[in-house]
Amino acid sequence: MPRPDRFSHAVLFTPNLAKTLEWYRAAFDLDVIAENMRAAIATYDEEHHRFAFVERPLPAGKAAPSPLKHLAYAYDSLEKLVAQYRHMKDLGNTPVECVNHGPTLSFYYEDPDGNGIEFFVDRFATSRETQDFIQSDAFQKNLFGYFVDPDEIGRQLDAGVPESEILRYDQKRADQWLAEFMTSQQS
Repeated sequence: MPRPDRFSHAVLFTPNLAKTLEWYRAAFDLDVIAENMRAAIATYDEEHHRFAFVERPLPAGKAAPSPLKHLAYAYDSLEKLVAQYRHMKDLGNTPVECVNHGPTLSFYYEDPDGNGIEFFVDRFATSRETQDFIQSDAFQKNLFGYFVDPDEIGRQLDAGVPESEILRYDQKRADQWLAEFMTSQQS
């Protein structure tokens, strides 16, 4: 089974983004590298991000859900990420979503208890390049990216399509996803 090459980051839900960011900035001396009204991305070292925070209101009359959205593990190549995907699929475990975020290509799973696990590969060779992309106007407009098909990615890899082409960020697809998402939120 392909093992991740490194632990990367944790993503947490919070009912109060500003208060949580203030606490984590104090605790970790975080540099917030991207932020909007509902989410923030931050780091304290050479990794492109160590934390992300997503604001989620507490459900009325219910116990607070787990603040853990997911833990993230990085692979050093798309080939390893696809091998891990195929291994998990052979065991009957498929991702709940697969996303080209721009800085990463990510496959998200849920364990049997509902905890989120992200396996990903970086699009850029260095954390500095990744942070530059995260701070770009394109990414600031859409912190999510767009959905991708892991089987299609595997077929492209098997056909010899260069990793750089498979990992390419399609700004038009990202803009389309954002427009569809915003429309769905207005309904």
